[in-house]
Amino acid sequence: MGIVLCPLILALINVKSYPKELKVITLYLSSIAIIGAYSAYLWTHLQNNLPVLHIYTMVEFTTIMLFYQVIFKNYIPKRSFWLVIGIFLVFCLLNATYIQDWKIFNTYPRTLESILVISASLYYYYKITRQSLYTQIEKSPVFWINTGFFIYFSGSFLLFTISNYILPYSFKFNMMVWQFHAFLSIVNNILIFIGLWQHKKT
Repeated sequence: MGIVLCPLILALINVKSYPKELKVITLYLSSIAIIGAYSAYLWTHLQNNLPVLHIYTMVEFTTIMLFYQVIFKNYIPKRSFWLVIGIFLVFCLLNATYIQDWKIFNTYPRTLESILVISASLYYYYKITRQSLYTQIEKSPVFWINTGFFIYFSGSFLLFTISNYILPYSFKFNMMVWQFHAFLSIVNNILIFIGLWQHKKT
């Protein structure tokens, strides 16, 4: 989680000059940094931090969807995003209360989150391929941030789906899988940092 400090510090330094979508990304980075730090605190004190993951999932999804709400404001009604966010949050609470307890990994919400974020990422790629005017896409902060989300959630999709079934069979394999997840998280934060840096350059 420490790698999130790199894009977070950059975001906090420049947040006043950011357009709305990058201000939402600053909120996203701040939220996951705070929740991640508390989760790490519980882990170092040998306490179950999985209940925090349930909250983390809800906050992460909400802020990412608000990011795409700004990006797609001319194509998708704002109320559609709020509806999706509301349904997802209700599903998370019902899942933690009746299906997957707060103290175990929330595979169903994490899997659903991955599907929805991947779909939003692909729609962004579709929209930029339909542009009639030539633009240097590599200089777009949104392109880099979207790519970070796409790589992270695509790579983590299978992991979120099968995570509760891995540990009983092989602790070593479980550790290898979560090391891969950590790698994906690092890649995501690096790409977000590049996106924020692109805005700084302009």
